[in-house]
Amino acid sequence: MNRVRKVLTFSNVVAFIALFVALGGSVYAAGKISGTQLKAGSVPSNRIKSHSLTGKQIKPKSLTGAQFKADSLGTTQINESTLTGVSASSIALVQYVTATVALSATAPAGTQGTATCPPGTYAIGGGASVSNEAFAYVNDSGPNATRTGWIATAYGENGISMTVTAICTAVNAIG
Repeated sequence: MNRVRKVLTFSNVVAFIALFVALGGSVYAAGKISGTQLKAGSVPSNRIKSHSLTGKQIKPKSLTGAQFKADSLGTTQINESTLTGVSASSIALVQYVTATVALSATAPAGTQGTATCPPGTYAIGGGASVSNEAFAYVNDSGPNATRTGWIATAYGENGISMTVTAICTAVNAIG
């Protein structure tokens, strides 16, 4: 009995109780906290185990195309009737429109060129190139604000040209 009294000091008893409370609290929390009790946005994405969420756990229309890995969706994962913009029938009506401009070495903001789509069509793609890449470069390229053409800016020496190409087609809606 003396031996037990030597071990049962006040500090040993308090430490032993603290250990059980600490271990018991985390076990209790792990078993009692559910997803409905978590505040929205409180769990960062790096805390979610890969492949642990199913389609039913993701809010409809909350993901965009940029959040999918390239070539990860096939024809069985895409509902074609929900696609807007370019219809399959209008793909046959794609037109390539080009515009060529001469570059000016003295233009501080570069030389702009625009390939304008025919009336009733919109740019679904495009690009730009220069006639001599050793002495000129395309700085930027993209659809214009109304998406009725493709605009690009290039820098280079006099005597070099830039060709801007717009890929145009009729679309149902501009998004």
